[in-house]
Amino acid sequence: MTASLLLGGAILLAITVSGVLFSYFSSPRKGVGGIPTIPLWVALMPLVKDVDQQDVFTKCIEKPLRKHGAASIFFAGQWNVLIHKLAYLAEVFRSEDIYQKSGNYSKIPHSVLAALLGDNIISSRGETWNKLCTRLLSARDSGQLTEKQFRDNVTVLFVAGQENPQLAILSTMYLLAKHPDMQDRLFDELSQQPGKPVDAEYLDSLPLLTSIIYESLRLFPPTGQLINRRVASAVYLGDAIFLPEGTYVGYNCYSTNRDPDAWGQDADAFRPSRWGCSRRDIHREYRRRRTRAEFITFHGGQRECLGEQFAVLQLKATLYTLVTSLRWRLDTTWLDRMTPVSKTGWR
Repeated sequence: MTASLLLGGAILLAITVSGVLFSYFSSPRKGVGGIPTIPLWVALMPLVKDVDQQDVFTKCIEKPLRKHGAASIFFAGQWNVLIHKLAYLAEVFRSEDIYQKSGNYSKIPHSVLAALLGDNIISSRGETWNKLCTRLLSARDSGQLTEKQFRDNVTVLFVAGQENPQLAILSTMYLLAKHPDMQDRLFDELSQQPGKPVDAEYLDSLPLLTSIIYESLRLFPPTGQLINRRVASAVYLGDAIFLPEGTYVGYNCYSTNRDPDAWGQDADAFRPSRWGCSRRDIHREYRRRRTRAEFITFHGGQRECLGEQFAVLQLKATLYTLVTSLRWRLDTTWLDRMTPVSKTGWR
């Protein structure tokens, strides 16, 4: 009798816990309304099989996200609101006091990586990182930290995005390998003035080089999706989407940068000429697209990427060296696909 009662109690407890977990993981944050939900299984697919990131986006995320302008999505152990509509994004970038950057540890307190990084300059707000800089400087001046230790710790403050230039140059090389005619045209442009000092001013004067890099960054933003802002107080996003206080919001750069309403029906095509043909036109188009939140590779508003200009210069200098030194092409036996998200965690 006692054993039966214990077994019955265990079963009841298991059912209750399962119900609570199912309710938590399958339902978006209470109070968020007016938007669809990306099914939870989309986030769980990599646990059971290798999945192509582009296939996941096209089949599971693109349609509801673009149709409604935003959608609830499960990420980092909780439900978040992923924003696509350009007007909504512009509102988020413009209203920093409402849509506040949230530190790594605040968003994912159970994450080992978040505990290591804490609230660095990229992800925090206010005076948090200023205090860290002051303490590091004091430690160096007092001899508590060596110069190398000081520099290494400063690097950690800026830890987000150190690998992004590498990802960007690989994407650009892929596009030029896929379009050898554009690779030849770029070589011709870079070979026009042999012997000229290759400095920042010269690299900035090359229109095709600049437009190719912008187009690559548009099609393949190194940070494809970013969810790191928390709503400081209850607010309506636009006129229809209610966001309770504490809701995490973010955006999918891959989706926004390819929005056909902004970029035309060939939004998925590699066409550097869409940026313009002259240095002046290209920079003007770049500013216009950034202002309208149509190009968000470097995010936007007051919290746009700190390293944007340096990153673009890195890409120009690296691509100049590569194109003037060698040629490359795609392996004909390689299956053209996005990097898979693996069940083993490898990307």
